[in-house]
Amino acid sequence: MKVSTDNLRRVLVDSGFVKPQDFDDAAQSASDMGRKVEDILVFRGLVTTDALAKMIAQYLRVPYADLAHFIIPDQTLQIIPEKLARTYRMVPIGFEANSLNLAMEDPQNFEAIELAKRHTNMQIVPHYATEIDIRRALGQYKRSIRAEFDRVIEESVKQATPGEDVLKAAENLPIVKMLDTIVEFGTAERASDIHIEVQAEQVVVRFRIDGVLRDIIKLPRTVEEALVARVKILSNLKLDERRAPQDGRFKYKIDEEAISLRISIIPGFYGENVVMRILRESDRPQSLEELGLFGRNLEVIKKNMYKPHGMMLITGPTGSGKTTTLYSILNILNTVRVKIATIEDPIEYGIARVTQIQVQPKVGLDFAAGLRALLRHDPDIMMVGEIRDGETGKIAVHAALTGHLVLSTLHTNDTVGAIPRLSDMGVENYLVASTVNVIIAQRLVRKVCSACLVEYKPEQPILDRLSREFDMDLVNQKFYKGGGCAECGGTGFSGRVGIYEVLEVTEAIRSLINDKSGTDEIREVAEKEGMVSMLRDGVDKVSSGLTTIEEVLKAVLEE
Repeated sequence: MKVSTDNLRRVLVDSGFVKPQDFDDAAQSASDMGRKVEDILVFRGLVTTDALAKMIAQYLRVPYADLAHFIIPDQTLQIIPEKLARTYRMVPIGFEANSLNLAMEDPQNFEAIELAKRHTNMQIVPHYATEIDIRRALGQYKRSIRAEFDRVIEESVKQATPGEDVLKAAENLPIVKMLDTIVEFGTAERASDIHIEVQAEQVVVRFRIDGVLRDIIKLPRTVEEALVARVKILSNLKLDERRAPQDGRFKYKIDEEAISLRISIIPGFYGENVVMRILRESDRPQSLEELGLFGRNLEVIKKNMYKPHGMMLITGPTGSGKTTTLYSILNILNTVRVKIATIEDPIEYGIARVTQIQVQPKVGLDFAAGLRALLRHDPDIMMVGEIRDGETGKIAVHAALTGHLVLSTLHTNDTVGAIPRLSDMGVENYLVASTVNVIIAQRLVRKVCSACLVEYKPEQPILDRLSREFDMDLVNQKFYKGGGCAECGGTGFSGRVGIYEVLEVTEAIRSLINDKSGTDEIREVAEKEGMVSMLRDGVDKVSSGLTTIEEVLKAVLEE
């Protein structure tokens, strides 16, 4: 987007969308941290992406193209070559007679418009689209990637030489191309993890997409050693170590998108298995609203995250998005006026101007030791990846008591379960009551693909189960699912969203904690004070067409 900060301020402040002080604070943070002011505004919740885009389009005096779920027909896509589209960040979205509608990051790039006009011999009608929408739309040029993937892998397997020296094979073109193709296909398919699993007679490549693993392709055992060696070379790991687990990282660039891959290699019965976590560095942090926090839940979190001291705890099982929520909160709090330090295992994303420490048990740097060191580092805000033991819990509580805001995670099923969990670790109840400000429990559910959203009626056993769980009007309740389309690969789902339960530790709750009351009693009082249960939050998202009731029940009731 080529709108200056001054002009953007004029657009947002004059329209009343953003207060002058809020905009100036965001602009200062953006300058200090090398970020875009639009990103700071969005993940601080000062304006939504959609509203911001519409106002920018209006300022530029061009139509706004919302491409979030727009499928571009192949006939239209082929009008502008992929290389030209990527170079000038523009995508054809429709045409009629002699006129071409062109979505652009910068609709005032007259050089790009003139090139498109010469190439197509058509009149160009520029539209404004957001950076992230343009990137997604450019990804539609890769629609035929599945066929290309199968072809490249088949050729690479044929060209690979069985019995060749492992190091030599790992650096030869067939294996290099094989791994590159797997990573590129995984990124195009929106996979969060790539699994390379060695079995008795084959190597299976699987992708985790929207939290669900899918088999992608099966390779012969003859490529296993060279393929794993290639991953080790890129990750700077020991090639001759095959009996112990190894962890590493490497970076990869696909077109203009920066990808960081976190590598875990473990020895299995038949050979070494690899998991590559895909971390998209070019993605900005999601705002709390984009994560799925609305209404009272959002209000409680925003009220408590600006407190100068105390604890914010996020609970849930592994893979429920706890770290993502912590990172979003940290990015909102990250200004030049505060010192933020973290102790993590592992560090998933680097955050500008934040001191991040990686846990290293081999040298005695665990969560407790790291937290103890951070206390001497004069931080205002500390993030502890996880409270796993009593020592870490006690130090975290001490930090919260002595004027620090502490953010951390716990493995419990719900909000109220965090209280006895801390007590079991040896943290006194009166310390829990006086330090914990808010507890967030969360799960991730798959989002219904909005491109093929349809209304439907769930099976009767599901409706009966809802009636048993809590009193709700099923007659007027609407349910949605995805019918399956090219956008979602026929699954009916695209992406994930969080469902939440947020417990604010009020005076009444503090009294119950001090009195060592049971979790049922604490929950009853919390719900009387307005706490929304995770199931209720999930059903609200079902009514909004964000997810299905089956996803909610599976996440909340079938753990």
